[in-house]
Amino acid sequence: MSGPETSPSNDLLIDRRLHLVLDASVDALLVLGPGGTVVSASPSTERLLGRSITELKAIHPLDLVHPDDLPEAARLLERLVDGIEEDAAPILRVEVAGEGYVWVEIKGSDLTDVPGIGGVVLAARDVSRRVELEEAVRSSHRRFESLLRNSNDGIVVLDEQLELTYASPSIERLSGFPPEAMIGYDVSVVVLEPQRTELLAALQRVVADPDLIESLRVQIRHRTSGRRWLEVRVSNQLHDPAIAGVIANLRDVTDVVHAEAEAARLTEIFDLTADLVTVVDGEARLQYMNPACARFFAIPPDEVPIGSVWQVAQMLPAAGEPCAFDGGDRIWRTEVVLDRHDGLTVPFAVQVIAHHDDDGTISRYSAVAHDISQSKRLEASLEHQALHDPLTGLPNRALLEDRMRSVRRRSVSPSAPMSLLFVDLDHFKVINDSLGHGFGDRLLRAVADRLRGVVRGEDTIARFGGDEFVILCEGPGAAATARVVARRISEVLVEPVVVDGSPVHVSVSIGVADAAASADDDDPGALIRDADTAMYRAKAGGRGRAVVFDDELRRRAVERQRIESALRDAPTDGSLVLHYQPMVDLATGSLRGVEALVRWQHGGELLGPGEFVPIAEETDLILPLGEWVLQAACLDLARWQRLPGWDGLGLSVNVSVRQLQHGGFVDVVQDVLRTTGVRARTLSLEITESVLLDDSAMDPRSAARLRELGVDLAIDDFGTGYSSLTYLARLPVDVVKLDRTFLEAAGSDAVRNRVVGGVVDLVKALGLRCVAEGIESAEQYQLLADLGCDAAQGFHIDRPMPAERLTEHLVANGPTERWPSLRGLASVDGS
Repeated sequence: MSGPETSPSNDLLIDRRLHLVLDASVDALLVLGPGGTVVSASPSTERLLGRSITELKAIHPLDLVHPDDLPEAARLLERLVDGIEEDAAPILRVEVAGEGYVWVEIKGSDLTDVPGIGGVVLAARDVSRRVELEEAVRSSHRRFESLLRNSNDGIVVLDEQLELTYASPSIERLSGFPPEAMIGYDVSVVVLEPQRTELLAALQRVVADPDLIESLRVQIRHRTSGRRWLEVRVSNQLHDPAIAGVIANLRDVTDVVHAEAEAARLTEIFDLTADLVTVVDGEARLQYMNPACARFFAIPPDEVPIGSVWQVAQMLPAAGEPCAFDGGDRIWRTEVVLDRHDGLTVPFAVQVIAHHDDDGTISRYSAVAHDISQSKRLEASLEHQALHDPLTGLPNRALLEDRMRSVRRRSVSPSAPMSLLFVDLDHFKVINDSLGHGFGDRLLRAVADRLRGVVRGEDTIARFGGDEFVILCEGPGAAATARVVARRISEVLVEPVVVDGSPVHVSVSIGVADAAASADDDDPGALIRDADTAMYRAKAGGRGRAVVFDDELRRRAVERQRIESALRDAPTDGSLVLHYQPMVDLATGSLRGVEALVRWQHGGELLGPGEFVPIAEETDLILPLGEWVLQAACLDLARWQRLPGWDGLGLSVNVSVRQLQHGGFVDVVQDVLRTTGVRARTLSLEITESVLLDDSAMDPRSAARLRELGVDLAIDDFGTGYSSLTYLARLPVDVVKLDRTFLEAAGSDAVRNRVVGGVVDLVKALGLRCVAEGIESAEQYQLLADLGCDAAQGFHIDRPMPAERLTEHLVANGPTERWPSLRGLASVDGS
């Protein structure tokens, strides 16, 4: 498009006027020629963009626009070139040389037909400050909206008709209803009675009085979570044009209401409790005292000194002890004795708690004092019981040892001046079993009374349990005193002890040990063991006597300790070995089974069981030892049962009372049978005759479980104790083994022969198998065979032998053949 023709003079005038306009313009003005190139620019353009007119003419205007605004700028320029002017002035970012971008408002006109201009004119005004202010306002609005949306409190605005005109976003969290759904409604629609009526009244009062502010709590029905409590604060802002309504600030105080209700319930509990309860503020001024505390100090209910400083000296700690009242630990506990109003002193357990505000300041203290009179009495009783025997009232082992240590501490000499007497009643078990435990307990009390009469006041008599008493003699000449006391004990027991009107003759075995002769008089246990050792020596010497512990007994005790120590490793160090004694069928002379007998290779000797098993039985060593014997013997039996014809070979294993009393014994037997593959019916467990007399030796349920497994139970050494055949009904036994001492005169003594025959007949009548032990002659063998005894073992048949030798016998002989040593004898059936 070409402009109207003008004269040169007119052109010059117009050009001059254009430059005057450009120079005078505050806004940046650009004149764009064909292709959008810069033809001219005002000085303000150079100042705004930091570029000279020459530099501007060398670049395209769109090169100065921010990349994000470039599409809009290109569209604007294109429309202007096409003669289309925009009503709105877009705001764009343009680059300032070396300083980044500024916001400018762009207006444009196509003045191509105007003489002296002949192009598109762009006016750019710097609006960076305005943009910043507008963004700040928008940011402030966003923050405000975010605060309203995320605030725990809610805000609603009501008009004069008390209808909602605004609700903040947090209203939905408080009520469950979206804000927009509540606009136009009466705010009280979600409030429950009677608070709804109270709220409406408060709102009306506030509307009537612009200066009034009302606060109250209301209960609402939340849309999804049931009933909630809100705290409402109402103020009149109808006069404020920006608000023009009544503002209600809402806060959820459900947890606070519940806590206050709980506090009220606790206060009710405190009012009813027998404990003394007080609450004071940080300055120790009384805020609460429960009725029990007022009664304790005889304070009338209407005279409780609320607001006064409350101090009970006895409830405060000793100097230097941290206490909540002194700003120390948060919780302080102690025991105090308080003086009741009538002068009675009462022990209390006191707990003081410091309660802190949110800023950490202590606001109040609560104290609870619990009467511990009964527990103190119980504690004293328990302490007495812990140190005394409940049956006789005598000190027990713990108190005795404490007094022995006390004697040692008081002593200035190298050895403490004290001696011990270990007193054990002879044959007490027989009395207990025959006359009953109640009779036995009364006998023990009577004996304790006799013992009290023979000791000095400074001496201590203790009961260790069962039928064992220990007497501590202390002071100079304690050794001589102990010997005198031992003699007096024997003298006072010469006269029968009368129990339930029946005279009972009692004798005792006494062991005496002096601290001066003890290897370790610092250890009470060492002196007790010495006296115990001497007592057992007295029993072994015939009972009813006293023995003083000496160097010979010490040597034996040391040897015993050495054996016990070495025996601990025996089950694992390979020093235990098994020998097997054949057990033959008396009718045929053929091998029926073997008895496993343990041996111990120790000190270059092969020790028999009598030399170490009793020591193991007195400790828990018998448990691993017995388990090893059972496992090893069953492994041997499993190997022999695989030999041709010997699959029914039987095995007898001796079992200790301690093993029977161990809770896992049956499980051990079951596991051994499973791992070795031995059939249960070929295994017999031998228990001593004393088990029949001791109700606690074996749980009948354990015996029943063993029978369920198919294992036989045998009573070993029968005839050595005080039992009778009627005791056999106590356990489900299968076999009775007659002890060798019972058979010593059998075969040569007609009377003994008849006794043995009677026992065999009774055993058989009970449906049990009878096995004779200790057969040492052909006469005994023949007698037992003639009497119908089932089986026998003993040196006459064969001695115990190692497993290797027994294996040779089994390989060389069949199961129906007579045992080699018996082949010269005729069998009972004549073969």
